[in-house]
Amino acid sequence: MAATAFGQKGGRDPWMLTIHGSMDYLVGVESLLTEHVACASDDHETHAHSPRSQRTLADGALLFRALGSPERLQLMELLLDQEHCVSQLAQELSEKVTTVSQRLQQLHQARLVTKERRGKHIYYAIADHHVRDLLISTFDHVEEDRFK
Repeated sequence: MAATAFGQKGGRDPWMLTIHGSMDYLVGVESLLTEHVACASDDHETHAHSPRSQRTLADGALLFRALGSPERLQLMELLLDQEHCVSQLAQELSEKVTTVSQRLQQLHQARLVTKERRGKHIYYAIADHHVRDLLISTFDHVEEDRFK
């Protein structure tokens, strides 16, 4: 069977059905609004925009793709507290070291984590304050409505 969103096999993902249903609703609402509100291009103020380079956009997409897995995001959450070696993370998550190592490699390639070898162990840490802020903002954003 083909994989669906978030790697689930078989069946439909109810979360994705909710999103798609909401999108259909939003598209319907948007079409109703645009039917009644016409926008003339001369009504807008001009503004200057300096677009990012294609490389910056591609690197940004790589970053979000790396964070796009709940399992990799869970690793990032553990690293928010402090650096960990691969075996510590594997033990905390009850996963194989090879599985965790592969996920960490993807995060490292996206420059989200740093790694440092100390003897037989490789320690991973959040790359910098930008990544830390992005993670904290992400978690705060998704929990915002849930806890109201």
